[in-house]
Amino acid sequence: MSSSGSRLDELFMTECLLLAQKGAGFVSPNPMVGAVVVRGGKVISRGYHKKFGGPHAEVNALRSSGGSVRGATLYVNLEPCNFYGKTPPCTDLIISSRVRRVVVGTKDPNPVVAGEGIQALRRAGIDVDVGVLDAECRKLNEFFFKFITSGLPYVTLKLAQTLDGKIADKHGNSKWISNASSRTLTHYLRSRYDAVLVGANTVIVDNPRLTVRHVEGRDPMRIVVSKRLSISPGARVFSQRRAARRVVFTGANAVRRQRRKIMQLKRKNVEVIELSSDGNEDLSLNRVLRILGERGISSLLVEGGATTFSMFLNQNCVDKIMFFVAPRILGNGLGTFRGVRSCVLGREVQLRDISTWNLGSDIVVEGYVKGS
Repeated sequence: MSSSGSRLDELFMTECLLLAQKGAGFVSPNPMVGAVVVRGGKVISRGYHKKFGGPHAEVNALRSSGGSVRGATLYVNLEPCNFYGKTPPCTDLIISSRVRRVVVGTKDPNPVVAGEGIQALRRAGIDVDVGVLDAECRKLNEFFFKFITSGLPYVTLKLAQTLDGKIADKHGNSKWISNASSRTLTHYLRSRYDAVLVGANTVIVDNPRLTVRHVEGRDPMRIVVSKRLSISPGARVFSQRRAARRVVFTGANAVRRQRRKIMQLKRKNVEVIELSSDGNEDLSLNRVLRILGERGISSLLVEGGATTFSMFLNQNCVDKIMFFVAPRILGNGLGTFRGVRSCVLGREVQLRDISTWNLGSDIVVEGYVKGS
C-alpha cells in the first residue's frame, strides 16, 4: 500500500476512534467501537455502538448508508464479531453488504472472537487489513481488554495531592487540594468508569457523594470498603439521587455485630457484601474485584483515601494511577501512600508509559503500574 493510502487509512481510523468514544459510559462491559464506510475517498456513512445490548457500530454504519455499499471500504477500530450474543454476528451483515475491503484497528481479545471474525471475512473474499493505529485502538478499550481476558475490572487510582505528597493537612482537611478544572475532570472520569470506590475514612471525613455533577453522564456504582462497618447509613454516598447501585464490602465480624446498621443500609437499597478476613488482615481486594467482575463491572475508579490507596498497591490490584498534583507544600499532613509496605530500590512500585499535562495550575501525571 502507498504511503498516501496508509495516511488515509489512519485518517479514517481516527474518525472511528472519535465515534467510538461517544459510547463511553453506556456500552460497558462491551467495547467502544466506531465504524466508517468510505467509497472513493469520501465517507458514505458512520456509526458507533451506542448502548449495551444495542446494534454494533458496523451495523449502524452500514444501515445508515441509505443505499448500496458494494465495493466500499469499511473501517472499524475493533475486529467485527462472528458469534450470536445479544445481537447477530456483524460479519454476516458485512459479507452480505458486498463491501470490498475492511480495515480493522486491532484484533478482538475475546476468546470467542480472537481472529475468527477476520478469518470469516477473508473466507468470503473480502480484503482485510489489520493493525491500523493498533496502539491507539487498544488504549481506547483498555478496560475491555483486561475485563474480557481476566474477568476482573480495570483499576485506576485517582488522587489529588500536594507537591510534597500529602492528600490532606494535619487536621485531615482535603478540600480543596486540587483546582476546579481537576475536580471537573474527576466527574468526567466517574461518568466513564463503571464503579467508583472509597474507604471508610473518606466517607467519615469527607462525606462525598461520588456522583457525576459537573459534566453530562451517568452515575457509576458507588462502593465503600469498610471492614468494621464504621460508616453511617446517613452518609451522602448512600443517597438515592439517581438509580446507580450502592455496595458496601465489610468483614464477617461487622456483619455479626452490626445487624441494625446493615438493616438500615438495606432499607436504602444498599447491598452489603460480607468478606472473610483473618485477624487484623485487610479485606481481600482480589475477592472484591472478582465479585465486581462477576457482576459485569469492567472498570473501577478508586478515589480514596490513603489507607485504601495503600491496600490496592500492597495487594497488587492497580493497573493505572492518575496524580492531580497541586502547586502546594503542606509539610505535616496525611501522606498519599503512608500504608504502602516499605521496600528497597529495585523492588518498588514503578510506573511506565508516563504522560503529563497541565490543568490550570495543577499538573496531571498518568502512568501504568509495571507488571500489571
